[in-house]
Amino acid sequence: MNAVKEWSAAICMAALVAAMLQGLVPGGSMERMIKFVIGAFVICALIVPLAKIAPKISMNIQESESSPVNSQLEGTVEKQFSAAAKESITNLVVSELNNIDIKCKNVNVIMDTNEDGSISINKVVVILAKGSSADCEKASARLEKTLGLKMEVSSDES
Repeated sequence: MNAVKEWSAAICMAALVAAMLQGLVPGGSMERMIKFVIGAFVICALIVPLAKIAPKISMNIQESESSPVNSQLEGTVEKQFSAAAKESITNLVVSELNNIDIKCKNVNVIMDTNEDGSISINKVVVILAKGSSADCEKASARLEKTLGLKMEVSSDES
């Protein structure tokens, strides 16, 4: 009950101060701005005491044990991340090989997911559509330099 008395006293004091300030403000171009500031002051005078007396609401969300729905969702998300990473690496390999005029037949990305959920790419196996061992070496060097990954490049013909 004491908090309500303090709040009502704060409102009365704010209204009194606002009325006195409004009476002291001269008319003219600044009158609208001063009225706006006084209005903001009154609103703050109304809200601040309420914020002090309002109970603090804390949301303690307990993590329940892993339910089948959560584990299924996590599995789906992990598969989607893996598929997106494989597709991205495959597109990068094909793009880099096209830049040096070498045609790619197949790209196999070998990767693992760590305990923290990060994806580590172990090796990328690339099979060229046609090419000599010189093309394989050229492609391997270019891909390792550009992508910074271990590459195993072989030709369909070898």
